[in-house]
Amino acid sequence: MTSHQPAVASSAVSASFSTDAKDGVAFELPMTRPFEGFTYIRKEWIDQEDDIEKVTINISLGHIGHSADWSNTEVCVMMPEWGTSPLRRTWIVRLPTHLETSERYLFHYFFHVFYTNGKERVSHTFSQLVVPQVFEFIDHAGDFLFVRLHWSIGPWSYPQDTDLECEGIEWGGEFSVSNLPYRREDKLFQNGRLLVMNRLLSPRRYRGIIWAPRGSEINYCFQLLRHVADGFESLWDNNFGKNYRLTI
Repeated sequence: MTSHQPAVASSAVSASFSTDAKDGVAFELPMTRPFEGFTYIRKEWIDQEDDIEKVTINISLGHIGHSADWSNTEVCVMMPEWGTSPLRRTWIVRLPTHLETSERYLFHYFFHVFYTNGKERVSHTFSQLVVPQVFEFIDHAGDFLFVRLHWSIGPWSYPQDTDLECEGIEWGGEFSVSNLPYRREDKLFQNGRLLVMNRLLSPRRYRGIIWAPRGSEINYCFQLLRHVADGFESLWDNNFGKNYRLTI
């Protein structure tokens, strides 16, 4: 029978994960810190008027304590979801995990509305603080070779996956999950990781970090991969079908 402890998420789960409750201070990350990646956030605009030709979202990233710098702006056209009434327009924003080595930063954006008659209107500016969040999974029986965090900001409108690393395996090493993007089907990698994992004592602690705007609700569960004779067996810890939730 599989024994594990699910769903631990915190800003400080051990001495190697320390943070201050105040915004803008340094956040110490574990040695198994994830490689530079991205977080995907769904933004939405709902038409409240007729004759709108298009809506753009204008994005700027900046450091805490500094006002938005719109000299370096990313402009994206919101995609209409035809058939919705009133018309809904959405865009998936790709946010980095770090901004010039800073692990907390500001995400600024505003909407620019273009009308069929040539008129334009600009919304006020929204600003969100992007922060890291640590997740931990404890495998008491030592059953699993890989543990993956399956998560979404808000409802499951844009799910994402983050591989957690087992304590005792150096991030970036030969058999680290940091190699999964290009060695996922590599039998030598899988067998090598299995040998390394078999040397680790139970319970095994898996940790990973995601980034999201402060105040976001995260819906999440865990995909668990266990090595069997003919490959892998996939299991899920999803809180008995209800999934887990937390607010950053």
